[in-house]
Amino acid sequence: MADVKPKPAKIERLENDYTRRLDHQQASAKHTQWLGKRRMRRATRILACFAVFAIFLGVQLVRTNASLHHVRQEVSTSEAKLKTTKAESRDLQGQIKQLNNQDYLGRLIRSKYYYSKSGETIYSLPGDHASDVTAK
Repeated sequence: MADVKPKPAKIERLENDYTRRLDHQQASAKHTQWLGKRRMRRATRILACFAVFAIFLGVQLVRTNASLHHVRQEVSTSEAKLKTTKAESRDLQGQIKQLNNQDYLGRLIRSKYYYSKSGETIYSLPGDHASDVTAK
């Protein structure tokens, strides 16, 4: 089909105060609508930026909380290890003090290795459960 040209309008526009006021109101309405869309886009962008920052900070907060929990757990296990190590150290220090005592050291050697003083006789009884060197 051939292009149909629009017929020229038989209505002419009057240029008076009323038409100018209508044009101004229509232009003002379009401008207000344009400003509203512009403000809405700006608000959407601001909210999107805020949401991105909030998500980023939320993720950081969760990571920090998990890291803090992990560190606290390590500290508690380290404190438990320290406590057992200190108890073991106290026991070993007590044993060192006892080994420096000649009477204790002599009794320990005689009972463990069946050593005897001069003129002393050692009897081993069947029900005797004394530790033996070969038992270890």
